[in-house]
Amino acid sequence: MKQGVALSQLADILPPPSPGGPDWLLLMVLGGVCVVIVAAVLWFIKKHSSLRSNSPAREARRRLGTLRTAWQSHTLTDREAAYRLATLLRLGLAVPQLDAQQPPSVVEDDNTWRETLQQLNVLRYRDQPRLSLSSHCFDRAEHWLTTAQRQAR
Repeated sequence: MKQGVALSQLADILPPPSPGGPDWLLLMVLGGVCVVIVAAVLWFIKKHSSLRSNSPAREARRRLGTLRTAWQSHTLTDREAAYRLATLLRLGLAVPQLDAQQPPSVVEDDNTWRETLQQLNVLRYRDQPRLSLSSHCFDRAEHWLTTAQRQAR
């Protein structure tokens, strides 16, 4: 009977968990690793998409809008606008020099390229106040920069 009394006194002790239960520490470590991997992948995607979106052509197109607005509001003279437009074209199309002989790959019509460069060169390098910059130069530049931006993708 002593044995029955001893067993009745042990009845309120909780038994250890069964050996087949979940190992919470392992699950927490795996969850943490998953969170770190997902964060790294998202960071990588964001970094590389921002690099692509900030292509020289895209930046030049953004600045072209500001330049056109300044030119239309007569904040810039035609000569200053021609200098800046030529610089935007050179940087946006990633060419070392604006050359009439070899237009960039985004130019479909060589004559349009030469005509635009000729107008920019006359305004930049000759002092002829009666000549003015044409809005067609801005339109063409925007078209070429848009094409270059699409090709960069």
